[in-house]
Amino acid sequence: MPEGLARLKLLVVAAGVTAIIGLVAYNSSVFASHSFELGVSGGTIPDNTHIRLDGLTLPPGGVLPVYDASPNFVAGHFLLRAPCDDDHVPTITVIAGHIDESEHGTFVDKVPLYYIDHASGPDSCVWHAHIPDPLNGGAPRVTDIDLVNLSGAPVGFNPGDAVDINVQRVLGNIADAPYEEMQLPAVLTHGNPVFDLNDDDHTNDGLGFEHEEEEE
Repeated sequence: MPEGLARLKLLVVAAGVTAIIGLVAYNSSVFASHSFELGVSGGTIPDNTHIRLDGLTLPPGGVLPVYDASPNFVAGHFLLRAPCDDDHVPTITVIAGHIDESEHGTFVDKVPLYYIDHASGPDSCVWHAHIPDPLNGGAPRVTDIDLVNLSGAPVGFNPGDAVDINVQRVLGNIADAPYEEMQLPAVLTHGNPVFDLNDDDHTNDGLGFEHEEEEE
């Protein structure tokens, strides 16, 4: 085989391999993945999902899925920056739980949120949440997290708005611990429970007990 043709074939093969690697890398960084479709009974899966919301508009009744670990239910940390009202309640509602193919296997509830005043701005608020929250309620087994517009009006997001989910542990397989009752997104009302560690109302700290500041 002539040397020039041989080099050309090698270049074509190399380009094809590079394209495949690039496609795999692109897919793994952009699209949600059911990496544990068989389920995991325990262990760690360091996994971070960051979604920019700026420029998006969620219509009334609209649902934006932001995380799906099915069939595993997981534990982790949730961060949201989004528009809020004067009481620091987000104009969209954060729900979590398990959304099954069958409505009878579906259970979702509102996520209790902690308002972070010193990270919020004039147009958008910042909240943290525990997934799941052992003190303040919500769904105890979380495979899915969604943003739902239950406000009755379109919700537009501001520049810098985002959701970030850091999953640290798999707690089990939902097939081994299914929900025994059904609760669909349509039965929920607008607004999340919001706690604030920095205001003067210590009954609203979300710590499971009333916290009192020590006097200096």
